[in-house]
Amino acid sequence: MSLSIPRMASLCLAVMAGLAGCGGSSNNISTGGGGGGGNPTTVTYTFTGAAPTAVATRIGTGAFTQASLQSGKLTISVPSGTTNYSVAVLCPPITVGSPPYSNQEYVLQASTLDGTSFTENCTNAATPQTGLATLQVNAAAIPGAASVAVWGSGYPLIQTWSGSTLSFSNQMVAGTYDVFVVVYDSTGQYPLAVRILRSQTIPGALNGGNPVVFAAGDETVKQTITYNNLPAGSSPYDPPFVDFYTSGGQGLTLESFPMVTPATQYPAMPAGALQSGDYYTFYTSASGGAAGGTVWADMATSSGGAQTITYPSPWTYSGPAAAALPAFNFSYAGFSGMPSVLQIATIQWTLGNPPANTYSIEVSATENYQNGATSLTIPDLSTVTGFLSHPPTGTTVQWFADIQQGSAFQTTPPNGTLQSVQNSGTYTEP
Repeated sequence: MSLSIPRMASLCLAVMAGLAGCGGSSNNISTGGGGGGGNPTTVTYTFTGAAPTAVATRIGTGAFTQASLQSGKLTISVPSGTTNYSVAVLCPPITVGSPPYSNQEYVLQASTLDGTSFTENCTNAATPQTGLATLQVNAAAIPGAASVAVWGSGYPLIQTWSGSTLSFSNQMVAGTYDVFVVVYDSTGQYPLAVRILRSQTIPGALNGGNPVVFAAGDETVKQTITYNNLPAGSSPYDPPFVDFYTSGGQGLTLESFPMVTPATQYPAMPAGALQSGDYYTFYTSASGGAAGGTVWADMATSSGGAQTITYPSPWTYSGPAAAALPAFNFSYAGFSGMPSVLQIATIQWTLGNPPANTYSIEVSATENYQNGATSLTIPDLSTVTGFLSHPPTGTTVQWFADIQQGSAFQTTPPNGTLQSVQNSGTYTEP
């Protein structure tokens, strides 16, 4: 599982793995029981990527205490008769974006009923090793071709289509992974054709040293998107974001902002490019209309055909009262009786100008932890070494309240829909 980044207007930041990811969310909570017969339950979190700069744990409603990783793992012993516990992590600074997201604190409030073994991740900002990759591409058979891009792990290599074979020779992230070769139209946004080169090793010559010669069978196909339960008076925001992932874990954005197709269409991959384990993700949102807030529907599917996306009912919430540790009210009937519900509260503030540094504290609570409760308070870890202090008095604080339902991203490959409702606003730190 991973702690989520709620869909605030944020960048894709470091995440603690599984409850949600960049551009959308995923609920990866597994089911399972705790220990019995008087024995404690052992819960293990394995951290990959960059190591957190601070870790703390809490059993039940007790105090947070400093914790440490052993060989990249955090082990929590939950006593018999207790099910609830909390894990707090401060991820290392991320210095991308404007302003940079410098400090991100995540708190997961969970239960032994949610499972006992998880993998977590803080984004690794280390500069990757690179190697020289070469490839020749011919897009003459694709009508409207204007440019060709080679997408590896990192930024794409792009060249203008000139009517003759293009020779690519650039540095790419070293390793073995899938590579996309994409032909774009004159907007530079719409993929006209895609070829997937599976398990390419960099440095080296891609495609075994052979040219990629596009044919009609490599062209993408426009497919329709139907939206159900769209709030009155609203329409889907631009875009939907549509991404395609290979079974090897590499992703390609098929549709993003600015859109070059209507919100009711998207470019599907050519059928011949698909393999078992590949899948699409759709991230789409709309205004809650008169009710306010935003509704989201994030979907994963292995099908590249016509899609139907259903929004949840809107949620009206004016936000928490201004406080050093604000309490959020998650009263919402829209997911009543549904499984896999997660409540997420976030505060975010910026200090310094320039340069500005952004700080955020996010707390997520599983339905097993809440056991019917609708209140969620930002916990105080300011007395635990390494964690964030409260925003200074007078600081403008942004708040985000998000309720998610579903387990679409729990399986491999992901499948199904994750719905969520969100409200946001600001207050002045007292």
